[in-house]
Amino acid sequence: MATAPLTAQVSPPPPSAQPAPGRDIVVIGSRIPDYQRHLDACLAEHCAPDKDIAATLALAQAQFEAGTYDAARSSLLAARRRNARFAKQYPVAVANLHHANSLIAGHLGLADSEWSSALDTVSAIKAGMAEDDPRVFLEQIELGDAYARSGRFKGSETQYAGIARRAHKLGLAEIEGLALLRVATLNTRLAEQNHAVFASSARRAIDALIARREPALQPYQVAAQQLSFLLAAQTTPGPELDRLVAQYPRQPAGAPARLLYAPAVALTASVQGSSNRSDPSLGAGAMSSAGMPLVGIGSYVGQWIDVAFTIGTNGRISDAHISRHGDHTKVEGGWAEQVVRAVSVRRYATQAQPSYGRERYTFTANLVAVTGSRLLARDPTPRLVRADLGPETAASTASNLKPAS
Repeated sequence: MATAPLTAQVSPPPPSAQPAPGRDIVVIGSRIPDYQRHLDACLAEHCAPDKDIAATLALAQAQFEAGTYDAARSSLLAARRRNARFAKQYPVAVANLHHANSLIAGHLGLADSEWSSALDTVSAIKAGMAEDDPRVFLEQIELGDAYARSGRFKGSETQYAGIARRAHKLGLAEIEGLALLRVATLNTRLAEQNHAVFASSARRAIDALIARREPALQPYQVAAQQLSFLLAAQTTPGPELDRLVAQYPRQPAGAPARLLYAPAVALTASVQGSSNRSDPSLGAGAMSSAGMPLVGIGSYVGQWIDVAFTIGTNGRISDAHISRHGDHTKVEGGWAEQVVRAVSVRRYATQAQPSYGRERYTFTANLVAVTGSRLLARDPTPRLVRADLGPETAASTASNLKPAS
């Protein structure tokens, strides 16, 4: 249930400089000004809404990775004002725009916007698609994900189950499989927080999907087998975990790394003097914050890290480290150190060649209204929000040696 990068379906602008003839081509990372110039040129030419949105998403992704969340959100909101009315003609592009705005809002702790933008995503795709189009179902699954991110786990499971039933009636096996997998994933992640309560539900959901016989469901059954390992590993001690991992098939060259064990990010009341609430994919549990005072709005500004790591052929993590971080993040001790510790002990399936990962973690808290006032403050219960950034490139290494501004 990890969040996809904003630019998953768009192309970056051309680099600002082209290699000289006869020289090796070197891939370089485009800077934010390059993306801004590309967008400005697009707007000056009155480009089509889908081109405008693609350029905006590329810019917002760069701004997000640089840690300038407010700038990324401003770019997305401006594009929404320009293009929301074109949902009927460009439903996928406009839906992508709303989805990106929902993701950024989550990292900023803007829970209401995160939720409303998830609803806008579904509305946009419906504006230009038939009700039974698979892409409508995909956005409805994303709405279920938004339920889960906001802690509405029952609503999330109800959403997934409803989609699975409708997809089954329509013969959309792939959509049904994805929805059933989401149910199994949600319960497996919740079992990390409370194994006694959720493990049986997770096991039922996993086994029900694995038992199906339709060929189209095979990819989702493979993923369900992976969840089965995750569930079993939650209560398996070290030596037994080694034997369990050894039973999983070795992944061939070019295949994605398969996560088999991921411990919870163990945030405690000692972190920032309060408890935590997080995306279920992080595996961290929520604790009561009754009676705790609201926190100042600026308390979570610049609280983010990028964790880079290597997955060896033996499936173990090596060199997990903070490659970049926000200006106000304390990298030693506190929440950042606990995130790195949790990542470093993950276990993946053995694989033919090493692979690499990089994930953004934002330590935030929802903005809520202060009782008896129009002022906003941070909820006393923080949340961790994660995004998968993909592995670092050689071009990005130099800028990652110091905190981003």
